[in-house]
Order: sequence, then structure tokens, then C-alpha cells
Amino acid sequence: MVFSLNTRRLVLEDMNDRDLAAMNGIARDPRVMKYVLIWLENDEQIAGFVQHAIEEAGQPDRHDYVLAIREPATGGFAGFVLFEIDPDEQTTAEAGCILRPEYWKAGYATEILRALLAFGFGTLSLHRVYAKCDQENHASAHVLEKCGLAYEGTLREHVWLRDHWRSTRYYGMLADEYRAR
Repeated sequence: MVFSLNTRRLVLEDMNDRDLAAMNGIARDPRVMKYVLIWLENDEQIAGFVQHAIEEAGQPDRHDYVLAIREPATGGFAGFVLFEIDPDEQTTAEAGCILRPEYWKAGYATEILRALLAFGFGTLSLHRVYAKCDQENHASAHVLEKCGLAYEGTLREHVWLRDHWRSTRYYGMLADEYRAR
């Protein structure tokens, strides 16, 4: 059975083999990957990422929700989300969203994050959800703040990714904060 979450305008659902071509398109687009803090730099890494998503979807004690973002009417691939439960602290999860450029600046990321927060704090009864973004990715920071996540700090130049040292801003929300909204 395919796992899915619906937002007002999108469907977030388990990836399948047909998503590999779309993932290749995203991973090869420097506009998309400019701030993405994961390594999808060659065919092997991209195929492994999609395969991990497919395999994790079949696990009875699932920790990673790597979901395709689709347009409901066409099934068109708009991007993907990550919602990963910490295996060492199973009341905590990390949320992330990567969209194709034609879906930027239209409120989709906010809509997606709100659905992930509802899933995490509602269905999964999590205590904490956090997200991170590159220090220079002001659009993502704005979405996280708009959805009510609190800025928790920055890890300065902690990872070399593609072309320079990256600093990462962390944001988080607790279950009580979510319920109070």
C-alpha cells in the first residue's frame, strides 16, 4: 500500500521506480541543488537515494519518509520531501522539502511543511520536529519561520559541499508549541 499525505494542492506519496528520471532532473539542476545539504551528484547516488526511498517505504518500522511531491490531476513530479525519524530518539524527526523551480514562490513549501508538522505531531505523536537550511537560503528560512519553527542556532562552516564550506541554520518546534498554534 502506498503511503500518502494530501495538502490543499498536492499529494505527497511514496516514491517508485518511475521517479528516477525526475530525480535525475532535480539533482542535475544547479538552481535546485545550490542549497541542498545532501549528496546527489552522480547516477549512482541518485539511484541509491530513490532505491532507499522505495525500500524504506516497505519497512514495518519505518523511520524515513522520502516522498514524491505530485500534482493530483496529472501526477506530475514537483519535487520530494524528507521526513526522517531519528533512530536514536524516536520522538524526534527532521523535515525537508526540495521543489522544482517552477513551484517556487507559490506557497507550496509552506503548505508541505504544515502537512508534515500535522503528520508528525498528530499521527506519529512526536515530541519535536526540526528542519535545517543553508545559511544563505533565505527563502527556506522564511518558510520555516512562517510555519512557527523557532531558530535554534547555526553550525558554522561544518560541511564542505560542492564548492565551499557550508553553514547550516537549525529550526525546531515542540509538540506543545504546535498544539498552542
